[in-house]
Amino acid sequence: MNDSRRSMQLMMAFVALWAAEEALTALVIGRYGLVEVVWWRFVLHLALMAVLWGPRQAATLWRTRRPVFQMARAAMMVGMPICWALGVRSGVKPDLLMSVFWLSPLIILGLAHLFMHERVSRKVWLAAVGACVGVFALTGPHAMPHWPLLVFPLGMAMCFGLYVVMTRSLRTEHVGTNLFYTGLGVSLMLTPLLPQSWVTPSAPDLVVLAGVALLGLGALFALERLAAIGPVSDSAPLAYLQIPFAMGIAWSLEQYDPTLRTLIGMLAIGAAALYVWRHAPRRVAQMASDTGHGGLD
Repeated sequence: MNDSRRSMQLMMAFVALWAAEEALTALVIGRYGLVEVVWWRFVLHLALMAVLWGPRQAATLWRTRRPVFQMARAAMMVGMPICWALGVRSGVKPDLLMSVFWLSPLIILGLAHLFMHERVSRKVWLAAVGACVGVFALTGPHAMPHWPLLVFPLGMAMCFGLYVVMTRSLRTEHVGTNLFYTGLGVSLMLTPLLPQSWVTPSAPDLVVLAGVALLGLGALFALERLAAIGPVSDSAPLAYLQIPFAMGIAWSLEQYDPTLRTLIGMLAIGAAALYVWRHAPRRVAQMASDTGHGGLD
Protein backbone atom coordinates (compact mmCIF):
# COMPACT_ATOMS: atom_id res chain seq x y z
CA MET A 1 0.00 0.00 0.00
CA ASN A 2 1.39 3.42 -0.94
CA ASP A 3 1.98 6.21 1.55
CA SER A 4 -1.03 8.25 0.41
CA ARG A 5 -3.41 5.39 1.14
CA ARG A 6 -1.80 4.83 4.53
CA SER A 7 -2.18 8.50 5.42
CA MET A 8 -5.85 8.33 4.37
CA GLN A 9 -6.42 5.32 6.61
CA LEU A 10 -4.88 7.24 9.49
CA MET A 11 -7.08 10.24 8.70
CA MET A 12 -10.13 7.97 8.93
CA ALA A 13 -8.87 6.67 12.29
CA PHE A 14 -8.33 10.27 13.42
CA VAL A 15 -11.85 11.42 12.56
CA ALA A 16 -13.49 8.27 13.94
CA LEU A 17 -11.74 8.73 17.29
CA TRP A 18 -12.53 12.46 17.19
CA ALA A 19 -16.23 11.71 16.69
CA ALA A 20 -16.20 9.21 19.56
CA GLU A 21 -14.40 11.71 21.79
CA GLU A 22 -17.02 14.38 21.09
CA ALA A 23 -19.84 11.92 21.84
CA LEU A 24 -18.24 11.12 25.20
CA THR A 25 -17.59 14.81 25.91
CA ALA A 26 -21.31 15.51 25.44
CA LEU A 27 -22.00 13.42 28.56
CA VAL A 28 -20.20 15.89 30.85
CA ILE A 29 -19.99 19.24 29.06
CA GLY A 30 -23.25 20.53 30.56
CA ARG A 31 -22.03 20.08 34.12
CA TYR A 32 -18.55 21.57 33.92
CA GLY A 33 -18.25 24.04 31.06
CA LEU A 34 -16.11 23.96 27.95
CA VAL A 35 -12.86 25.39 29.33
CA GLU A 36 -12.81 23.05 32.32
CA VAL A 37 -13.58 19.97 30.22
CA VAL A 38 -10.83 20.81 27.70
CA TRP A 39 -8.41 21.50 30.57
CA TRP A 40 -9.18 18.13 32.14
CA ARG A 41 -8.79 16.41 28.78
CA PHE A 42 -5.24 17.65 28.32
CA VAL A 43 -4.14 17.28 31.94
CA LEU A 44 -5.27 13.65 31.77
CA HIS A 45 -3.65 13.44 28.32
CA LEU A 46 -0.31 14.18 30.04
CA ALA A 47 -1.04 11.68 32.80
CA LEU A 48 -1.83 8.97 30.23
CA MET A 49 1.39 9.73 28.39
CA ALA A 50 3.36 9.32 31.61
CA VAL A 51 1.77 5.89 32.08
CA LEU A 52 2.00 4.74 28.46
CA TRP A 53 5.55 5.94 27.82
CA GLY A 54 6.83 4.92 31.24
CA PRO A 55 8.95 6.93 33.69
CA ARG A 56 12.22 6.63 31.74
CA GLN A 57 10.81 7.49 28.33
CA ALA A 58 8.50 10.17 29.72
CA ALA A 59 11.52 12.05 31.10
CA THR A 60 12.85 12.53 27.54
CA LEU A 61 9.63 13.84 25.96
CA TRP A 62 10.36 17.49 26.74
CA ARG A 63 13.49 17.47 24.58
CA THR A 64 12.78 19.34 21.36
CA ARG A 65 14.73 21.46 18.90
CA ARG A 66 11.72 23.74 18.38
CA PRO A 67 10.11 24.62 21.74
CA VAL A 68 8.62 27.93 20.59
CA PHE A 69 7.07 26.33 17.51
CA GLN A 70 5.73 23.48 19.66
CA MET A 71 3.98 25.90 22.02
CA ALA A 72 2.66 27.95 19.10
CA ARG A 73 1.08 24.79 17.69
CA ALA A 74 -0.48 24.02 21.08
CA ALA A 75 -1.98 27.53 21.03
CA MET A 76 -3.96 26.51 17.94
CA MET A 77 -5.58 23.76 20.00
CA VAL A 78 -6.54 26.40 22.58
CA GLY A 79 -7.85 28.77 19.93
CA MET A 80 -10.53 26.37 18.71
CA PRO A 81 -12.57 26.09 21.94
CA ILE A 82 -11.98 29.77 22.75
CA CYS A 83 -13.39 30.82 19.36
CA TRP A 84 -16.33 28.46 19.88
CA ALA A 85 -17.10 29.87 23.34
CA LEU A 86 -16.81 33.48 22.17
CA GLY A 87 -18.96 32.76 19.13
CA VAL A 88 -21.74 31.17 21.17
CA ARG A 89 -21.57 34.01 23.72
CA SER A 90 -21.89 36.51 20.84
CA GLY A 91 -25.03 34.83 19.56
CA VAL A 92 -23.71 32.72 16.69
CA LYS A 93 -25.71 29.51 16.41
CA PRO A 94 -23.74 26.29 17.02
CA ASP A 95 -24.89 24.84 13.68
CA LEU A 96 -23.47 27.83 11.84
CA LEU A 97 -20.25 27.70 13.85
CA MET A 98 -19.71 24.09 12.82
CA SER A 99 -20.72 24.67 9.19
CA VAL A 100 -18.17 27.45 8.73
CA PHE A 101 -15.58 25.47 10.71
CA TRP A 102 -15.77 22.80 8.01
CA LEU A 103 -14.04 25.12 5.62
CA SER A 104 -10.96 23.87 7.50
CA PRO A 105 -10.00 21.06 5.06
CA LEU A 106 -9.91 23.67 2.29
CA ILE A 107 -7.76 25.85 4.54
CA ILE A 108 -5.42 22.88 5.12
CA LEU A 109 -5.01 22.47 1.36
CA GLY A 110 -4.24 26.17 0.93
CA LEU A 111 -1.80 26.36 3.84
CA ALA A 112 -0.07 23.13 2.82
CA HIS A 113 0.46 24.51 -0.68
CA LEU A 114 1.56 27.93 0.56
CA PHE A 115 3.89 26.96 3.40
CA MET A 116 4.82 23.30 2.78
CA HIS A 117 4.96 23.63 -1.02
CA GLU A 118 2.69 20.62 -1.47
CA ARG A 119 1.25 20.14 -4.93
CA VAL A 120 -2.52 19.89 -4.59
CA SER A 121 -4.21 18.40 -7.64
CA ARG A 122 -7.44 19.72 -9.10
CA LYS A 123 -9.06 16.39 -8.23
CA VAL A 124 -8.32 16.91 -4.54
CA TRP A 125 -9.59 20.50 -4.63
CA LEU A 126 -12.80 19.43 -6.40
CA ALA A 127 -13.38 16.60 -3.93
CA ALA A 128 -12.86 18.91 -0.96
CA VAL A 129 -15.18 21.56 -2.39
CA GLY A 130 -17.81 18.89 -3.13
CA ALA A 131 -17.63 17.59 0.44
CA CYS A 132 -17.84 21.15 1.78
CA VAL A 133 -21.00 21.75 -0.27
CA GLY A 134 -22.34 18.51 1.21
CA VAL A 135 -21.72 19.88 4.71
CA PHE A 136 -23.72 23.04 4.04
CA ALA A 137 -26.49 20.97 2.44
CA LEU A 138 -26.52 18.77 5.53
CA THR A 139 -26.49 21.53 8.15
CA GLY A 140 -28.21 24.46 6.39
CA PRO A 141 -29.97 26.68 5.70
CA HIS A 142 -28.60 29.16 8.21
CA ALA A 143 -29.65 32.59 9.35
CA MET A 144 -26.55 34.67 8.79
CA PRO A 145 -25.38 36.74 11.76
CA HIS A 146 -23.83 40.19 11.53
CA TRP A 147 -20.86 39.42 9.26
CA PRO A 148 -18.05 40.40 11.73
CA LEU A 149 -19.22 37.53 13.97
CA LEU A 150 -18.01 35.08 11.32
CA VAL A 151 -14.51 35.75 12.68
CA PHE A 152 -15.21 33.15 15.39
CA PRO A 153 -15.99 30.11 13.20
CA LEU A 154 -13.35 31.21 10.71
CA GLY A 155 -10.91 31.46 13.63
CA MET A 156 -11.78 27.88 14.60
CA ALA A 157 -11.19 26.69 11.04
CA MET A 158 -7.89 28.57 10.75
CA CYS A 159 -6.64 27.20 14.09
CA PHE A 160 -7.41 23.63 13.05
CA GLY A 161 -5.85 24.11 9.62
CA LEU A 162 -2.70 25.60 11.13
CA TYR A 163 -2.48 22.82 13.73
CA VAL A 164 -2.54 20.15 11.01
CA VAL A 165 0.01 21.90 8.77
CA MET A 166 2.27 22.68 11.74
CA THR A 167 2.09 19.00 12.68
CA ARG A 168 3.41 18.18 9.23
CA SER A 169 6.24 20.66 9.78
CA LEU A 170 7.14 18.85 13.03
CA ARG A 171 7.33 15.42 11.40
CA THR A 172 11.04 14.95 12.22
CA GLU A 173 10.38 15.40 15.95
CA HIS A 174 9.54 12.36 18.05
CA VAL A 175 5.79 11.69 18.05
CA GLY A 176 5.79 11.52 21.85
CA THR A 177 7.48 14.91 22.07
CA ASN A 178 4.86 16.48 19.81
CA LEU A 179 2.03 14.98 21.85
CA PHE A 180 3.68 16.04 25.11
CA TYR A 181 3.98 19.69 24.07
CA THR A 182 0.39 19.75 22.84
CA GLY A 183 -0.82 18.55 26.23
CA LEU A 184 1.55 20.78 28.18
CA GLY A 185 0.80 23.89 26.13
CA VAL A 186 -2.98 23.55 26.28
CA SER A 187 -2.93 22.80 30.01
CA LEU A 188 -0.75 25.80 30.83
CA MET A 189 -2.62 28.22 28.57
CA LEU A 190 -6.06 27.24 29.84
CA THR A 191 -5.18 27.25 33.55
CA PRO A 192 -5.60 31.06 33.93
CA LEU A 193 -8.94 30.80 32.11
CA LEU A 194 -10.46 28.21 34.42
CA PRO A 195 -13.82 29.46 35.67
CA GLN A 196 -14.15 30.85 39.16
CA SER A 197 -17.16 28.56 39.51
CA TRP A 198 -14.92 25.50 39.44
CA VAL A 199 -16.78 22.21 39.79
CA THR A 200 -14.75 19.23 41.01
CA PRO A 201 -15.71 16.19 38.90
CA SER A 202 -17.41 13.27 40.55
CA ALA A 203 -15.68 9.89 40.33
CA PRO A 204 -17.94 8.65 37.46
CA ASP A 205 -17.41 11.88 35.55
CA LEU A 206 -13.66 11.67 36.07
CA VAL A 207 -13.76 8.24 34.43
CA VAL A 208 -15.64 9.76 31.49
CA LEU A 209 -13.07 12.57 31.26
CA ALA A 210 -10.28 9.97 31.28
CA GLY A 211 -12.05 8.26 28.38
CA VAL A 212 -12.22 11.60 26.55
CA ALA A 213 -8.49 12.08 27.11
CA LEU A 214 -7.69 8.55 25.89
CA LEU A 215 -9.75 8.94 22.71
CA GLY A 216 -8.27 12.40 22.13
CA LEU A 217 -4.74 11.09 22.60
CA GLY A 218 -5.43 8.29 20.12
CA ALA A 219 -6.83 10.77 17.61
CA LEU A 220 -3.82 13.08 17.89
CA PHE A 221 -1.46 10.11 17.60
CA ALA A 222 -3.14 9.13 14.31
CA LEU A 223 -2.81 12.74 13.11
CA GLU A 224 0.90 12.76 14.00
CA ARG A 225 1.47 9.54 12.06
CA LEU A 226 -0.43 10.63 8.94
CA ALA A 227 1.48 13.92 8.89
CA ALA A 228 4.76 12.02 9.15
CA ILE A 229 3.93 9.64 6.30
CA GLY A 230 3.19 12.12 3.55
CA PRO A 231 1.69 15.47 2.51
CA VAL A 232 -1.37 16.40 4.55
CA SER A 233 -3.08 17.54 1.35
CA ASP A 234 -3.41 13.87 0.32
CA SER A 235 -5.80 13.09 3.16
CA ALA A 236 -7.31 16.49 4.07
CA PRO A 237 -10.64 15.94 2.21
CA LEU A 238 -11.22 12.78 4.25
CA ALA A 239 -11.48 14.94 7.38
CA TYR A 240 -15.09 15.51 6.32
CA LEU A 241 -15.82 11.89 7.26
CA GLN A 242 -15.90 13.04 10.88
CA ILE A 243 -19.45 14.23 10.22
CA PRO A 244 -20.89 10.86 9.09
CA PHE A 245 -19.01 9.17 11.95
CA ALA A 246 -20.49 11.61 14.48
CA MET A 247 -24.00 11.32 13.05
CA GLY A 248 -23.71 7.56 12.97
CA ILE A 249 -22.86 7.52 16.68
CA ALA A 250 -25.76 9.86 17.48
CA TRP A 251 -28.14 7.78 15.37
CA SER A 252 -27.03 4.53 17.06
CA LEU A 253 -27.71 6.14 20.44
CA GLU A 254 -31.13 7.29 19.20
CA GLN A 255 -30.11 10.92 19.62
CA TYR A 256 -30.58 11.84 15.97
CA ASP A 257 -32.98 10.91 13.19
CA PRO A 258 -31.54 11.44 9.70
CA THR A 259 -33.58 13.42 7.20
CA LEU A 260 -33.43 13.35 3.40
CA ARG A 261 -31.29 16.50 3.45
CA THR A 262 -28.76 15.01 5.85
CA LEU A 263 -28.61 11.79 3.84
CA ILE A 264 -27.89 13.78 0.68
CA GLY A 265 -25.15 15.71 2.49
CA MET A 266 -23.55 12.52 3.82
CA LEU A 267 -23.76 10.95 0.36
CA ALA A 268 -21.84 13.92 -1.06
CA ILE A 269 -19.19 13.58 1.65
CA GLY A 270 -18.91 9.83 1.09
CA ALA A 271 -18.64 10.26 -2.67
CA ALA A 272 -15.88 12.86 -2.27
CA ALA A 273 -13.96 10.58 0.10
CA LEU A 274 -14.27 7.63 -2.28
CA TYR A 275 -13.11 9.79 -5.18
CA VAL A 276 -10.00 10.89 -3.27
CA TRP A 277 -9.27 7.31 -2.20
CA ARG A 278 -9.52 5.96 -5.76
CA HIS A 279 -7.33 8.73 -7.18
CA ALA A 280 -4.69 8.62 -4.45
CA PRO A 281 -1.26 9.52 -5.83
CA ARG A 282 1.48 6.96 -5.48
CA ARG A 283 4.19 8.27 -3.21
CA VAL A 284 7.46 6.68 -2.19
CA ALA A 285 8.85 6.82 1.33
CA GLN A 286 10.30 10.17 2.39
CA MET A 287 14.03 10.74 2.09
CA ALA A 288 15.95 10.71 5.36
CA SER A 289 17.31 14.14 4.53
CA ASP A 290 13.84 15.71 4.72
CA THR A 291 14.10 18.27 7.50
CA GLY A 292 10.38 18.60 8.05
CA HIS A 293 10.62 22.32 8.58
CA GLY A 294 9.01 23.41 5.34
CA GLY A 295 8.09 27.05 5.15
CA LEU A 296 6.76 27.50 8.69
CA ASP A 297 10.09 28.09 10.44
